[in-house]
Amino acid sequence: MSGITSPTPSARIVVGIDGSAHGWAALAWAAERASRMSSPLHLIHAFAPDIPMLGFGSTDQSSLKEEGERLLATARARAHAVDSSLTVTTSLPPGFASPALVKASHDAAMVVLGAVGHGLLSRATIGAVAQQVAAHATCPVVIVGHEGHSEPPHHRVVVGVDGSSASSAALHAAFDYAASQEAELVVVHAWEAKGPEDPTLSTDSSWPAYESELEQRVGREIASSSIQHPAVKVHHEVVRSSPVAALIQAADTADLVVVGARGTGGFPGLHLGSVSSRLLGRTACPLVLVHPREP
Repeated sequence: MSGITSPTPSARIVVGIDGSAHGWAALAWAAERASRMSSPLHLIHAFAPDIPMLGFGSTDQSSLKEEGERLLATARARAHAVDSSLTVTTSLPPGFASPALVKASHDAAMVVLGAVGHGLLSRATIGAVAQQVAAHATCPVVIVGHEGHSEPPHHRVVVGVDGSSASSAALHAAFDYAASQEAELVVVHAWEAKGPEDPTLSTDSSWPAYESELEQRVGREIASSSIQHPAVKVHHEVVRSSPVAALIQAADTADLVVVGARGTGGFPGLHLGSVSSRLLGRTACPLVLVHPREP
């Protein structure tokens, strides 16, 4: 089962470096995580001739490479400012960032990157790199949507569950993180009516019965996941609300929000669920999207 902590000794934390404010915040988060878990840190900056920050049509590959090397040197120094003993490696592959980060995810504990970077409309929309990596990576992806720590930790991890296999992997990952941080774990299942056939709409008494059934199901899933971390304090909520709205609200008082990359909806082959995609860049704390690894 995939998780976001306790990586094997060879499993590294990969960070996308682009020089943006969100990117530096992502590096700081990843460096702190690598220090805590004694994991190596690998920094990737990909360079391509057509990137908006340098002007379309640029063909001076040597200048692009020199700028990338300077950026990685700065990133390495920032990581070592967090922990001078960190093992930090770098790579500067040619081409666009998304393929390089997705490739690196195959042997990584996690990939960490900022929600928006240096791109057109970057302040108006979630970055294309974050979207693509979140959809196609094979390990958990951490999206940092803020520009640095602005308040003390809440010692609270939130995880959204819906009964899917990705949700189960997310729950295991959230337990891992909560245990390592000595944090409370809040398990949220949100449900909103989708049509006249919804069981909560038939009579006034349908919702309490449905809520009770869901609480029992969520409770069984928590019991299964808590075997490895019996000391973690767990609170679970079943709410009648939009899953996106419920998780965004919960993120306001959390250090991390964890969700499965795909939920119970969609169709075979879909890489990123509607809830996880709508959460990208909208949570007040880092967001982890968990992809179950193939057996």
